[in-house]
Amino acid sequence: MERINVNRRTLLRLVGGGAGAAAMVGVPAASGVLAQEGSPAAADSGNLIIGKAQEAVGLDPALVTAASSFQILAPVYEQLVGFNAENQPQPELAESWETPDDKTFVFRLREGVTFHNGNPLTAADVKHSFERILDPATNSPWLSQFEPIASIEAPDDRTVRINLKQPYGPLLATMSSDYAAVVPQNAGDLQATMVGTGPFMLIEYTRDTRTVMGANPRYWEAGLPGLAQVTYQILPDEAARVAAIRTGEIGLTSLADPAAVSLASREEGIQVVTQETTDYYLLGINCQRPPFDNVKVRQALSLAVDRQALLDAVFFGEGSVAGPIVPTLGTWATPVEQLPLYTPDLDRAKTLLAEAGLGSGFEMSILASPFYPEFINIALVLQSQLQEVGITVTLDQVEWGTFIDRWKNRDFATFVSYNGSGNDPDRALYPVFHTGGSVNAFQFSDPEVDRLLEEGRSTIDAAQRQEIYRQAEAKIAEAAPGLFLFTRTAYFALQDTVQGFEPSPVDTWETLKRTRMA
Repeated sequence: MERINVNRRTLLRLVGGGAGAAAMVGVPAASGVLAQEGSPAAADSGNLIIGKAQEAVGLDPALVTAASSFQILAPVYEQLVGFNAENQPQPELAESWETPDDKTFVFRLREGVTFHNGNPLTAADVKHSFERILDPATNSPWLSQFEPIASIEAPDDRTVRINLKQPYGPLLATMSSDYAAVVPQNAGDLQATMVGTGPFMLIEYTRDTRTVMGANPRYWEAGLPGLAQVTYQILPDEAARVAAIRTGEIGLTSLADPAAVSLASREEGIQVVTQETTDYYLLGINCQRPPFDNVKVRQALSLAVDRQALLDAVFFGEGSVAGPIVPTLGTWATPVEQLPLYTPDLDRAKTLLAEAGLGSGFEMSILASPFYPEFINIALVLQSQLQEVGITVTLDQVEWGTFIDRWKNRDFATFVSYNGSGNDPDRALYPVFHTGGSVNAFQFSDPEVDRLLEEGRSTIDAAQRQEIYRQAEAKIAEAAPGLFLFTRTAYFALQDTVQGFEPSPVDTWETLKRTRMA
C-alpha cells in the first residue's frame, strides 16, 4: 500500500495544456459510436482496465465540456501544442511556430502524422477544426476562446497561419486545450465516432458498459504508447470500484469519497495518488432570476457561507478554499483572505438581506444531481449554513441528463457542481463571466468585469496580465455571480502493476500513453 500526494508546487510544474472540464454541462451522447477498422497494435505490455464512474456525455471535442467525456477523448485526440513540466508550451502536432507580430502565429506541422482513418494530417485539417468552432452553427461552448481569431490560412500542407483581431495573450494555452483537438475533414458525425491522431484509437463501444481502445499502430511518437489496449469499464458505484481494484478486476480508478480513499489506501498492492486540481466546486447562481438579480442578495449568500467549514465537513479538509481564480493556478490567484465577502459575517449578511427587502428571509432551491454524491453533500451543508441567516433551502434533486438540460436552458435558481479552470485565467474567467460568454450559465453581466477580461486577454506581458486579473477577480468576488467554494482534489487508486500513470491537474488522462503494465 502506498499513498502519494501531489502538492501544489508539484502541481504547478505538472500543469499542462488541458482545458479543464466542467462536470456540470455537456452534450448528450449519441446512442453508439463507430469503431475504427483494425485491431489493437502490439505494444510493450498489455491491457489496462480502468473503472470509470460515468459514461461520456458526448464525444465531439468541440462540443463537450464534461470531464467524463474528456477522460476518453484525451488519449484519442491531440492539439497543436502541449505544455512541459515548467508549464511552458512545447511542440505536439506543430513541431514549431513563430510570431512575426503580436497578431500573427505561424505553425509548422509535424511530418508523418496520420489520423486513425489513415489520412495524413494537413494544414487544411487544422483550419477545418478551428473554423468549425468559430462557426456559430456549430454552437460550440468554446467559441469565446476562439473569438479573437480573425482568420485561419493554410498556404501549404504543413503551414497554418492564424491571424488575430488583436493581440491574444492566451492563444497557445487555447491551442493546447482538449477542445482545440485537431480533427480530420469529412470525419462524419463526431458525436458518433472518434477519429484523432492520438496514441489510442477506438476499437469497441458499448454504451454504459465499456469502451475499448487499441494502440495506434501509426502513432508518430516513437516507442509509444506503452499499452496495447485500454478498456474503460463503466462502474458508477464507488464501492463496486473499490472492490474491483482490491480484487484486481480493474487496474486503475478514480475515487471521490474520502472514506473509499482511506479503505483503498490500506490495501496491499494498491497505491492511492492524491492530486490537487484546477477544478473548483461552486454554488452557481442565476443572476437574472429574482431575488438573485439583486447583488445584495448574492453578497449575503457569500457572507453566510463558511467555505472552510464546508470543505472540512464534505472532504475532511482535502482541497483549498478558492476564489474566481483557483489557488492551484499559482501567482495568477489572489489569496482568498484578500478577496471581498470571503470572511463569514452573519450579521452583515442579514443586514444586506434587509436592505434588499428580505429581512424576514426567503426560500430558494438548489439544483443538484446525486449522480455526483458530493454535490448533494455540499448542498446539504449549504442548506444548514444558509438557514442561519433566515434562508430556507430546498434541494431539487434530478438525474444527470435532466440536470444538463436544465443547466443548458438556464432553468434553475442555483445549482451545485464543479467547473474547470484550465491553465490560464482567461480560460477560467472569460467564457464564464463575460457578458454573453459561451458558458455563462450565470447570465452574469458587468461592464467593468467585461472591460477587464477583454484587457486581460489582449495583453501580452505576463506581469501586466496578472495585475489585470487581480482586479477582475476582486470585482467578480464582490459581484458574487456564484459562490466559489474550494478546489477539487482528485484521488486515483492503482494496482502496483500500473506504472507511469501521472494524472494531470485537469484530468485529461494524456499520461495514459506513457503508462505501462508491469
